[in-house]
Amino acid sequence: MAKKKAVKKKAAKKKVAKKAAPKKKAPKKKAAKKKAAKKKAPKKKAAVKDVGAVAPKKRTRRKRKQTIKKLFWVVFSSTMKPVAKFEFHEKKEALAKVESLSKKSPHFLQKRKEEIEVQDEQT
Repeated sequence: MAKKKAVKKKAAKKKVAKKAAPKKKAPKKKAAKKKAAKKKAPKKKAAVKDVGAVAPKKRTRRKRKQTIKKLFWVVFSSTMKPVAKFEFHEKKEALAKVESLSKKSPHFLQKRKEEIEVQDEQT
């Protein structure tokens, strides 16, 4: 039995010798310490007041403005500036305006769609 004990002791010494030396840790940064300190501090919870079980307010949505698209005849100058605007059914009046303005400088007529807000009629 003495031989067995001696063998075990030698094996144990070899295992100890195989262990590597512990690595040195890098020094911690100051910012890391501050973060750790902040995390350790307990958060204060706001006191909940019960005032007769009032239901939360319901969110209201803004009503959409109702618009329609309408077609107009627009008289333009040669520099593309609108000079006059006529309803779509007033084409004759628009053409007369173009002819009267074209005597001084060229003008032309064009269709244009525009959005117009419609007011709701409440009953």
